[in-house]
Amino acid sequence: MPQTPREVRIMQIIFGALAVQFFLPSLSYFFTPQLALSQAQVIGGLLGGATYPAAAGETGYIFRVLAAGNVFTLGFLCLLMLLDIRRYHPLIPVFVVLKGFSALGYLYVYLVQLRYPLFLAVFFWDGLAVGLVTYFGRRAHRAVLAR
Repeated sequence: MPQTPREVRIMQIIFGALAVQFFLPSLSYFFTPQLALSQAQVIGGLLGGATYPAAAGETGYIFRVLAAGNVFTLGFLCLLMLLDIRRYHPLIPVFVVLKGFSALGYLYVYLVQLRYPLFLAVFFWDGLAVGLVTYFGRRAHRAVLAR
């Protein structure tokens, strides 16, 4: 049996961590939205923000289901790519669009709507996820093709 390239193993570790990091919050958004909101407020406070002025829509069903579905989808994309990067490498741009739009959305909200530090932190965190998936996904795919 051929040895798995080092680049693929590294990608699998990173994508596995990302998948968990997406799957768990998606369940929290869906089943325990108050917990997710209170965690966001704690992190915002640690970043120097005042009490977050949660809007009624943030605890409603429409955006709760949207958020859970979006984040679950990101986790599922990571899972598929870590299982078979050769087959699922075309999902990298899909991930980039979903997570990149989220990152830019948080930056917009921070710059134009509400200067809450959590929004800026999420922009950088989402940007990091985009960078990790793009770099390590493409690198693993090239390593698989080179074999």
